[in-house]
Amino acid sequence: MKLITFTLSLFLAFSVFGDQITDMDSRLTTSQKEMAIDMEKQIMAACCFGGPVHSHGRNDYTEEQRLEIRQLILDGKNEDQILNYFREKIDKHTGRPYGNRILAAPKSNELVGQVSYWMVAVFSIVGLVVLWFVLRKLIGQRQPVQLNGKISDPAGNKTNAKILEKVESELRDLDKD
Repeated sequence: MKLITFTLSLFLAFSVFGDQITDMDSRLTTSQKEMAIDMEKQIMAACCFGGPVHSHGRNDYTEEQRLEIRQLILDGKNEDQILNYFREKIDKHTGRPYGNRILAAPKSNELVGQVSYWMVAVFSIVGLVVLWFVLRKLIGQRQPVQLNGKISDPAGNKTNAKILEKVESELRDLDKD
């Protein structure tokens, strides 16, 4: 019986939210609907921060956020004002504002956003430089080539060639024994 009551209450809650969103969507213009969807993609779901509101499952938190987005758009707010509204909104669990964690991606015109976008470029360049040094080191480690029984150093270094020749002669002497 409890399961039926719980299922029925969930169904009623979602149908109420769904009706409210449908009602608000009917009052939005096409560009405002596109803006609402875009805002849903930019704001994280407040229930678990597991993904943006747009692609998150339906629950009380995300449905409430969808309603708030549409109401703010109907009130004439622009994207920055809506994002700031959610950043300043108080988290029910912590009692503190959501801050930047409510945003799906940091804003590119703020310090955090600039640093995060530039760090991608910096780490890419550093990675390419490290890769270049590793490949250069691997290619530079050439093995001595043996031609006509004599060892020659690919770099033309006579000292290395003499040492290699001595090692080879000692190995041959050991093989004879």
